Amino acid sequence: MLKLIGAAIILSSCGAGGLKIAHVYQERTRVLRFLQNGLNLLETEINYISTPLPLALRRVSEKLTQTPRILFGKAADILQKEEGVTTKEAWERGIAELNHRVPLTREEIGILSVFGCGLGISSKEDQLKNISLAREQLRMAEKAADEAREKNQRIWQYMGFGLGAAVVLILL
Repeated sequence: MLKLIGAAIILSSCGAGGLKIAHVYQERTRVLRFLQNGLNLLETEINYISTPLPLALRRVSEKLTQTPRILFGKAADILQKEEGVTTKEAWERGIAELNHRVPLTREEIGILSVFGCGLGISSKEDQLKNISLAREQLRMAEKAADEAREKNQRIWQYMGFGLGAAVVLILL
């Protein structure tokens, strides 16, 4: 009886680990899609409403759901509450907070970082071009992340349970 309980614990914990890794692939794709939506909202705030950047970032974070709102909200908080902080620094800290929640690739972090370098320091037209470029790059990154998800998600799901079964067989 004790062996059966131990086997169930090992199998379920290994399976849960595989499911967690598989979920990261799915979440990354979703976050990239919502980041594009955030850039669309930011473009609207800048182009049509002419909202100051800290307030525009705050409004975008309020309209987005779940994880992607962290980036915009953190940057807005830093710009509104801390003096002497550049927009680039605030954006980088927002990226770090987002990356802590959902592991992004170097390429995806690079896209967001390059976008942050030009944020708030150029003309309205240049800002809109920068947003458009970042959105397109994120769209391509989302496509690559979706391909990786299709390739790896099922593998990790099965591998977790398979590893658990192998460990149980070895221990019995």
